[in-house]
Amino acid sequence: MAVAAGSQADVAEVAQALRDARRITAVCHENPDADTIGAAVAICLIGERLGAETELVSADGIPPVFDFLPRVDGVRRRPGLEPDLAVVCDAATLERVGRIARDEADWFARARLLNIDHHVSSNRFGQLNLVDPRAAATCEVLVRVVEALGIEPDAELATALLTGIVRDSHGFSDPATSGDSLRAAARLVDAGAPLALIHRRILSELPFATMALWGKMLAGVGQAADGRIVHATLTQAMLDETGTQQHDADGLAEFLAKAKEADVTLLLRELGPAETRVSVRTSEAVDATRITAPFGGGGHARRAGATVTAHLDAAVPLVVDASREALDDGAST
Repeated sequence: MAVAAGSQADVAEVAQALRDARRITAVCHENPDADTIGAAVAICLIGERLGAETELVSADGIPPVFDFLPRVDGVRRRPGLEPDLAVVCDAATLERVGRIARDEADWFARARLLNIDHHVSSNRFGQLNLVDPRAAATCEVLVRVVEALGIEPDAELATALLTGIVRDSHGFSDPATSGDSLRAAARLVDAGAPLALIHRRILSELPFATMALWGKMLAGVGQAADGRIVHATLTQAMLDETGTQQHDADGLAEFLAKAKEADVTLLLRELGPAETRVSVRTSEAVDATRITAPFGGGGHARRAGATVTAHLDAAVPLVVDASREALDDGAST
């Protein structure tokens, strides 16, 4: 679905768009993570504070690990409100929201699109775009919007926003974490966000079935380029054998990145006969987006993703070769 890109908006413009809306649809990206979910929940809570009717939309639902967040039990798989303001959270492209971008193309065409994001690869597809690649998380960008609106965060709003910041900053350890990130987090904790609970639920706890799944993925871990590339795969058979779902693999990419000599770590997921999702994590030796760009993906310098149009078995050597090339290019610059 092609959408004419708009200009970069400032925080005041975004705040006014939220004030003007009577109906607000907050949209997560496919295979939703903490930052897109936290941002979308926050948009719904902000809209309610402003007197708007709101809905939370995620094509893939919301993983159970986020059941501590408000409003997630009312998630919709497709928009239900008449188009007004559609806020797409943490997505570099509209296609990243998943099949609803295609199935609900007419709905999106009639809505006013507000794109709030922090990916360097964003194509700024909205009529309004608030994109800051320097921010550790989309939720960090949203903290500025809340301040511009003059809204004092309550515990629910603070929890939603801190959830995204904690996850995308990897517990404040990611290089993108700045003084602004820490100051925003402090304000949210002061407003009642339970930092210890959030950290435990999204970064520490693993159900037994998830551990069993990770064990199967780690049993097949491989390496290339003298250990500078480490890769693992997730097959549908592994999910079936452990009774788990795609979201249960979330976090393994970060775990692989602990490999001592690795500059590139890859998690490749089997999504279909000719569809493989790859998550890339890198050291400062290589830009992760250099690896995902040939496959139409994007993200951040240290972490990126793409969907490869190939079966998992064929996708692995394709992505490993792209990683080798990125490492070689990095060595020659």
